[in-house]
Amino acid sequence: MTCDHCGKQVPAAVFCTNCGAHQGLADHGIAAQERPQHFAAHPGEHVAQPSIFTTLFPHLGHRKINEFRWALLLGFALVVVLVSTGLITAAVVVAILLVPTLYVVYLYEAQVYRDEPVVVLGATLGGGIVLGVAVTIISERVIGGSLGSNGVSVVSYGVVLPVIQLVVMPLPALLLRVLPQFRGTIDGLVFGVTAGVGFALAEGVVSYWRIFSAPPNQPDPSFWIYPITALALLIPVLHGSTAGAITATLWRPSRAGSGRWVSFFGIPIVVLAVIAFYGGGQILANHGVGQLIVLLFQSALIILVLLYIRHLVHHSLMEEGQDMELRPIVCPHCHHHVMAAGFCPSCGAALDASPRRETGAIPAEPAQAATPGSA
Repeated sequence: MTCDHCGKQVPAAVFCTNCGAHQGLADHGIAAQERPQHFAAHPGEHVAQPSIFTTLFPHLGHRKINEFRWALLLGFALVVVLVSTGLITAAVVVAILLVPTLYVVYLYEAQVYRDEPVVVLGATLGGGIVLGVAVTIISERVIGGSLGSNGVSVVSYGVVLPVIQLVVMPLPALLLRVLPQFRGTIDGLVFGVTAGVGFALAEGVVSYWRIFSAPPNQPDPSFWIYPITALALLIPVLHGSTAGAITATLWRPSRAGSGRWVSFFGIPIVVLAVIAFYGGGQILANHGVGQLIVLLFQSALIILVLLYIRHLVHHSLMEEGQDMELRPIVCPHCHHHVMAAGFCPSCGAALDASPRRETGAIPAEPAQAATPGSA
């Protein structure tokens, strides 16, 4: 059939395998072409659905996403149990390692690094850890001890330090931009998230180093549950998503088309969200607002960054998936045998966001079957 939107000859199906548009909706114009109700990485979700796993773990197939969700929930449940029983040091260790461990497993499971795991992991995760140690140690010595209620500390910890972190965290991932096999915006996102998660790992170790050498003076679980929740979930997701957003924005080769706004407004959105996360959270704490309210406020800012990433990834995949070669494959998302180019014609998933260990052409059938009884 002829696609209603790109005009190419494509297999008759629900989605155009060349441009990804939803077929049969020519009267809907741009809505059918951009298909916001079908997120390019996971078409079963809307672009505006704030899902952590389908946003920051975009190469995971549908079957694997639930496994990772359960792993995160069980890991956090273990943290809560350790805090409740007074094993604060063990809870801190599990909290620091939870998200970084899941992300390394994801990189291996989806084979995002293709055939260069040492280069990718060394540059992103290793580089993020080194920079995280350096920045955290220097910031603690220069800016100094605990947070106060004066304006200087709010500016230092709420504005200056977050901006420095945003400048430093994406650097290890951006070094991979020169490699020709990693040209997709989604590659930049994943490498940036990896560097940010490594940075969060190092920051957590340095910040809580004293607790490893001496038992905490305050073993009360109610005192520790909120900071350890931030350590386990909020900080690694914040660092990963912001580093990934900046890296993907700078990585994106095309700045034209209907989604060009994601390139122009992305970095300001991320910077303002991070300043509000730290500075706004500190101001609320200084005015006696409860820790739970502060965590909810900070979680809302992380959701804002995730929504930006989803729009960036969606528009980038829709643009970069065009004009690929048509070939027979088994779609890693819907598992249908299809003729596909940039998008699965059955479910609309962008094949650049598919698990790379599962994406490939269907093996050719032998020219002639063996005769029964033959050697």
